[in-house]
Amino acid sequence: MSSNAWVIAASELGIRVTAPYSEKDRFGMPLEFIAHVRDFGAAAGTLVWYMPQPLPTSRIHSNVVYVVSALNPALYADYDRDRFIALLTAWGWSGRGPAPDWYHEP
Repeated sequence: MSSNAWVIAASELGIRVTAPYSEKDRFGMPLEFIAHVRDFGAAAGTLVWYMPQPLPTSRIHSNVVYVVSALNPALYADYDRDRFIALLTAWGWSGRGPAPDWYHEP
């Protein structure tokens, strides 16, 4: 599944995103995510996963605190500014320093 929508979101919204994103799981095997969105959700950011694949939460290192968000690719595979802003706002700002200008506390 493509990460292009998150690359566009990073550019358009001025947020820190690595897309696609890969890290080694607790067994040393690669674990692939659609994107890693920093500064939203948990302190370490949010990992984006597309449904209907089962969430790999048991494979993530227990000492890393991420939010893993399983999104519907029919809604998030293409960039839509208002939809992405609503999603990021729902996740909440967790970054240091000021949030982007478009972000308003829910």
